[in-house]
Amino acid sequence: MLLTVRELEFLKLLCWCRTVPPPEDWLTGIYNEKEIRFLEHMGLAAVSRNGKYIRPRPEAYRLLESAGYSFHGDVTPQTKQQTLDRWNTAAKIVFTFYLAGIDVFKNSLSQSPNVYISALAAKGGSIGNPFGSTKFYGIYQTTGTLYLVFYADDAGVYFQKELTLFHSYIDRSHIQNTGIIFMGGSVPEIGDTVFHEPRPAEQPKKKYNTDSFGRVFSITSLPVHFVPVGQCGVRMLRYMAMEHYRERLAKMILRKSYRPPYDALPDTDAIHYQPPYLPAAAALDMDVKRIDRAVSAAKGQGYPKIVLYALPEQVSFLRGRYRGVADIIAVDAERLDREINGTKSGQDHAQPYVTKEGRCIDVADFAAYRKSKA
Repeated sequence: MLLTVRELEFLKLLCWCRTVPPPEDWLTGIYNEKEIRFLEHMGLAAVSRNGKYIRPRPEAYRLLESAGYSFHGDVTPQTKQQTLDRWNTAAKIVFTFYLAGIDVFKNSLSQSPNVYISALAAKGGSIGNPFGSTKFYGIYQTTGTLYLVFYADDAGVYFQKELTLFHSYIDRSHIQNTGIIFMGGSVPEIGDTVFHEPRPAEQPKKKYNTDSFGRVFSITSLPVHFVPVGQCGVRMLRYMAMEHYRERLAKMILRKSYRPPYDALPDTDAIHYQPPYLPAAAALDMDVKRIDRAVSAAKGQGYPKIVLYALPEQVSFLRGRYRGVADIIAVDAERLDREINGTKSGQDHAQPYVTKEGRCIDVADFAAYRKSKA
């Protein structure tokens, strides 16, 4: 049973994340139930009794070692449900970046663009664990911007502490622009957490109180992107990885009808091609801070509305937030995918994996090793 490229990639992700959730429809590009049963049967993966957590066995690390990849697992298995749930969430975030073509197997900033460093990897790669009890999930590095990645929930974050450590961590980077990404189950779900969260009359007194994501959004001057896990988020991250992505997206959406934005409205990206020639913005990156500014500035310039181009999954949130001040137009996401990806013919993941030494790996060798030790 020769190890395939697809199986190797999943084992890398499994060992990197340490715990992953059961497969969902949007994850079929990485793994499915049949493959999990196979890896469990071969002794490379273990599924918890409640079916919520999939974890690598020691044999998975040994197999990867033979393929030239050295990952470190837990000294003792993690059993705290709160930690395992967080790791499952972290894995979904890693998978979203991975499917967008981002390099997720890094534990420090890189000279190469388009890298995602998970918090687990960053903490493991830092001397003395300077991140302590921070709640961020990772750092995303593009060609021109470094983003601090959170998962929006009701627990909140220690924002000033996290921001200070983030800027300390990236201090030596040549990239100066920074931003924030709020991730969640969907764009409306993120918006609901940020803008419609319940506000208790009095927060219990603690030494340190967390900041709600609504407060973080209101106090920060940094760009804030709402990026869901799943296919919509994959598309968004792929767009954000492109240089000058706002202008490029506007040109791809409007094609021959593209006209540069009005000079007085820098947060817009084009002029809509139909009368009354309203200012328009490519809102596909869901930088809600920028969209807010664009709507406000257009109103100040005397325009009754603004036009926002968006992915279908973003439309309901945008229509709710900008009702009466913006017309929302859903773009053809599949057409954009074709234009961005071109005719890429990636590696056949069903083919056997071949090491740098030119050999294949027999999965049965590692399963037999485990059985002989039992």
